[in-house]
Amino acid sequence: MISIAKLNKIDFIVLIAIVIIGLIHLSFPFDGDQAFFRLGALEMQQGKVLYRDFWDIKQPGIFSFYFLAGTLFGFNEIGIHVFELIYMVFFSIILLLTLKSYFRHQIIASLVPLLTVGVYYIVSGAWHLTQVEALVGFPLFLCLWVTFKSFPKEGKQRFYLLLMSGFLGGIVLLFKFLFLVILVSFWLSILMYSILIKRHTIQKNFIEIFIPIFIGVTFPLLVVASYFISVNSFAIVFKTFFIYPPMIVANAAFNQTNFVLGMKWLLQNFYSLILMTAVAIYVSLYKSKNILTLLLVVWCIFGLSVILLQETALWEYHYLLLFVPIGILATKGLDILWDSLKGLKSRIPTILLVFLLFLPFSFTLVKKSITLVNNNFALTENARLQYQAVFRPKYPSLRSEANFISQPGNLVGDIYVAGDPSIYYFSGRNQATILRGWALEYFLSEQWSALIKQLDSSKPPYIFIDYEPQAIIKNKFPNLLEFVEKKYQILRQNNNGIWYILKEDSEVRI
Repeated sequence: MISIAKLNKIDFIVLIAIVIIGLIHLSFPFDGDQAFFRLGALEMQQGKVLYRDFWDIKQPGIFSFYFLAGTLFGFNEIGIHVFELIYMVFFSIILLLTLKSYFRHQIIASLVPLLTVGVYYIVSGAWHLTQVEALVGFPLFLCLWVTFKSFPKEGKQRFYLLLMSGFLGGIVLLFKFLFLVILVSFWLSILMYSILIKRHTIQKNFIEIFIPIFIGVTFPLLVVASYFISVNSFAIVFKTFFIYPPMIVANAAFNQTNFVLGMKWLLQNFYSLILMTAVAIYVSLYKSKNILTLLLVVWCIFGLSVILLQETALWEYHYLLLFVPIGILATKGLDILWDSLKGLKSRIPTILLVFLLFLPFSFTLVKKSITLVNNNFALTENARLQYQAVFRPKYPSLRSEANFISQPGNLVGDIYVAGDPSIYYFSGRNQATILRGWALEYFLSEQWSALIKQLDSSKPPYIFIDYEPQAIIKNKFPNLLEFVEKKYQILRQNNNGIWYILKEDSEVRI
């Protein structure tokens, strides 16, 4: 039903390059988000139910990814990053197999993984790796490609392709419901194509297109919903997905600082690809009316809209939602320019173009590689920590905080950290409450009260409060600090934050 190209020698060389680039990032440290995802996945692996026993507002896709990665390779930086590398290499293979016919020159077609997955790795720091927006590019691309393949089809072939498109869209939604905006833009494109190009009636095409899509989307969502119903936690899941988000948005404001920083990060890291993308849009879309180019541009436009809709956050990693379409379009732009460059007597313009395209990425990659070599390839624990400290300077101090409560004679049990979840990772302890201590700025008033009840019930032997969360707590719910000061006493205070120890004398010691 669908013809797929075969890999050539250059493709395999590119895949080896992707593996090497990925290997450089295996020992990268966790940032707070990654440490939190890892914590939730670990508690799932220990039998706890997401949202019921461990709460976060994100959809289950990211926790499921970390759960699978940790179960297969270990709940640590290397284990998570090894699984991500396998995932990204497989994505690179899919890009090569599906996009051959999109390009005129096979040598350029082979560069697609480098300008997408390779660029993703190169521009990403600890904060960006294994985020939702990075991981969702794979199923989102497959959804786009299957939708594109359905354009000229009719009857059963189109039905099955759109069914698969819907199914892949359902997978995408398990990462973040807001991505529905992008998915709908894909599906409306095929409706408009059928009406304007094929001259089909609106009513007939609407039914023929959206029935298989609806069935496909519903399947993965129903599977997940059935699981939560079976563990009697559907009510909290429904509230988390559909009640809390509008309330959080209503209580927050547009984050102008993050918007400026995010756009700056995007332009600094992707400016050369964006220039090539402009070439592709002008020639392949404006002049040639290429449908796949149109869908990729639609992804860019509505992907950017999704980012801006998250006006209370607008973090740098949100812009990774665009690395796949920008990379593919940039490759198309290079493919278009290749004809003109081949006809020139001098190779200097070609060399300059390639130099300008890859210079910013080469500099960053060389810097990361040298750092890895200088730290003995991060093969030992001490060398790895030194390497990680280069990319996240706070990492050693977070580890020292965890070591502080891991000495012989300390109290046993789960703890509560109002701050970076990396402390859980380094200490080997879990979160004592259902509600998190990360991203407290998004808590609703009812959650603050619930958090006090959970702390009072679980009685964690230690509580750590970072100074930034402490300011948030003072501003939004000072009763929490009053509770902590009543039930706990200060054990240690330094530049990172304050450790509290339970006042009771009945704790069991190691």
